[in-house]
Amino acid sequence: MISSVDMMKVERESHLAIRRDGLSDICSGLMLGCMALFFLDFKYAGALIVGCSMQTIILPTCRRMITYPRVGYVKFRGRANMRNLIVLDIVMPLAVIGLIVCVGIWMRQLLPICTGVLLAGLALPGARTTGYVLDYVLVGLFLVSGVAGQLMIWLGYAPGTATAFQFWALAAVLIPAGLAELIGFFHEHPSPAQETDDDQN
Repeated sequence: MISSVDMMKVERESHLAIRRDGLSDICSGLMLGCMALFFLDFKYAGALIVGCSMQTIILPTCRRMITYPRVGYVKFRGRANMRNLIVLDIVMPLAVIGLIVCVGIWMRQLLPICTGVLLAGLALPGARTTGYVLDYVLVGLFLVSGVAGQLMIWLGYAPGTATAFQFWALAAVLIPAGLAELIGFFHEHPSPAQETDDDQN
């Protein structure tokens, strides 16, 4: 009989295996890079839609094509129902973007630090779920980026400009880190077809 402790360990390892594909970091970096255009100039409002699609469309699609065929997909009771998946893949990214836009409208002078704290707060539960060291590093990075963006405002930069550079700096870290993770993931988990060819040889 499997105890609740064993199930928690299995669930944690399953989430960690999926998390280490690097795709969430790549898509997060692309999302922030797109959102930076909006804060640089509000006429680029379409960049918000493109950025949101990175988390709501591109990430789930890439996971289905790349990650799940290699590591499998397990539905844990009470977590993987359709309502929870909609919340995680669609509602949550939209809510994050909405909160950041609201902060940009009503608290412009505190925009970088507020977005840094918000991003860190969103990343922390994932770090605690997987125990992945990189996630804890990202939590710290988000907080530091908020402080750095706030310093730019104090040095005379416009809040939108400071936030744009904050997001671009985060994207410049997240995307290469995600690509490095993805390469390692490919080496650790070759495609099923490749494994079959290797076994036959």
